[in-house]
Amino acid sequence: MRLSSSIGRSGGGSRLLPFFLQGCLLWSWAAAQDISQRAIAFQDCPVDLFFVLDTSESVALRLKPYGSLVDQVKAFTNQFIDNLVDRYYRCDRNLVWNAGALHYSDAVEVIQGLTPMPSGRDGLKSSVSNVKYIGKGTHTDCAIKKGIEELLIGGSHLKENKYLIVVTDGHPLEGYKEPCGGLEDAVNEAKHLGIKVFSVAITPDHLEARLSIIATDHTYRRNFTAADWDLNRDSTELIKETIDTIIKMIKDNVEQVVSLPSPSSALFPSPTSRLHLPREQAGRVLAL
Repeated sequence: MRLSSSIGRSGGGSRLLPFFLQGCLLWSWAAAQDISQRAIAFQDCPVDLFFVLDTSESVALRLKPYGSLVDQVKAFTNQFIDNLVDRYYRCDRNLVWNAGALHYSDAVEVIQGLTPMPSGRDGLKSSVSNVKYIGKGTHTDCAIKKGIEELLIGGSHLKENKYLIVVTDGHPLEGYKEPCGGLEDAVNEAKHLGIKVFSVAITPDHLEARLSIIATDHTYRRNFTAADWDLNRDSTELIKETIDTIIKMIKDNVEQVVSLPSPSSALFPSPTSRLHLPREQAGRVLAL
């Protein structure tokens, strides 16, 4: 009796064995898939790019028909977005883009927060195209700080890969209150956080001195141009050259970043992991 009972129990265990082995195999397959997905994600090296577009009175109402320069700024931005394509590096990393935009006058309006490219390309371009100029005062300092905030609350944790593209005529030079601490204060905030700022002119009659203050250094200013009333062949080529040069500079910078081992890799296993600071926390960072 004991022998048959023991055999019965043994037979039951044998019947359960295939299910146990199948469970182990499924778990191993799922773990392998997770590791594979992490490896793919680790190969991505995201760049966060935020456009800060001036639609103030000095731009929107400078030339007739009113709003024509703003239309050129929007066309420049959409042309730039079209050129944000992935790039493969020899170190087994893929440069991928997140892009967003705002426009400003005496108020700042976020057009769209950081959005992955290319999946969000059409939506972002449509939002840019639908912008209506504000056409009042010019608070460039507030706009830059808002752009910094948008870069902090979304996108990559790699601060070396965060950029602002500030498109403005640089006005006003003096006699106008800057309510967010002033232009130099805003630019210093970006430098302190490791965010690099390109300064792109809206011509004619732009203020070069102010545009030079906005840029991280002279290499981020050069003769970059987004709009020109006299849209001849030379100015059109200059706008294209502006886009190509800025993208090349960013790609070269990213190549240097991805070729170096990251000391924070243990804390951040994937460069595509998102840094989502609450807006109030991002505001405290800017206030430091």
